[in-house]
Amino acid sequence: MGFSEEGLLAKYRFKSTQPVLIDVGAHHGGFSRIFAEKGWRVIAFEPEQKNQAVFEQNLAGFKNVTCIPKAVSDNTQDKVPFYVSEEHYGIHALKPFHGTHKLAYTVETLRLDEVLKDLQVPEVTLLKVDTEGADFLAIKGFDFKEYRPELIMVEFMDDRSSPNFGYTHHDMVNYLKEQGYTAFVSEWAPIQEYAREGIATEPHIWLRCVPYPLDHEPAWGNLIFVPDSDREKFSKTLQAYLNNMRTEYTTNQIKKQVAKIPGAKALYHLIKGIFYVRTC
Repeated sequence: MGFSEEGLLAKYRFKSTQPVLIDVGAHHGGFSRIFAEKGWRVIAFEPEQKNQAVFEQNLAGFKNVTCIPKAVSDNTQDKVPFYVSEEHYGIHALKPFHGTHKLAYTVETLRLDEVLKDLQVPEVTLLKVDTEGADFLAIKGFDFKEYRPELIMVEFMDDRSSPNFGYTHHDMVNYLKEQGYTAFVSEWAPIQEYAREGIATEPHIWLRCVPYPLDHEPAWGNLIFVPDSDREKFSKTLQAYLNNMRTEYTTNQIKKQVAKIPGAKALYHLIKGIFYVRTC
């Protein structure tokens, strides 16, 4: 088992009895599906036309899921330029930052506080934001006086956000610190190649998940925020998840080594057969 933020968050014990996920930048719905299958209400946002269509197809059977085909920002506008990469299906954005980006069409933007009020959403349990550099804008449009998410996860990459939107991950941490949240940094190694749909690419390399700040400037990753009062609770969940990940890795390595021993497979089935006979 490799590390994944969605796997970690799925293990967290949320207190809400009527949980709601807000998924900003929902892509094909992989993250949304995890919580939809748990019975959560899911409100997702995906402005890119092809990804939005795949999302609708992948989660068509869930009546508890709503996908809004608009972009989330800190202001509501009629239309803004939207840039699409024909080669890399996960990096479509409000500002171009990759050589494959091309202006494709315009999209409508909205603020989270306005749309959640219109939908009469009673609470937000988990807020996830992944908008390829415009993440802080979505956070600024969220009403922290009305809602108090139990967890918030926001992607960061300062090389994108700083030149295009004028902020770094430190700005997001400071902003949410003022709202009473503690930050953890899930750090990944520099991206070698962005994913291509249907084509195998080198997997991204996860490095660590630790309390903010790091002793260096991370290339990219996710910031996970918890209310200050739940810092210890999240730390325990994180440690249990990492311990289980290491145990599974060690077990798989042992299996691989045992499989190399001549006759090991036959011996395993022999012992299994003897045990079956004696217990029947």
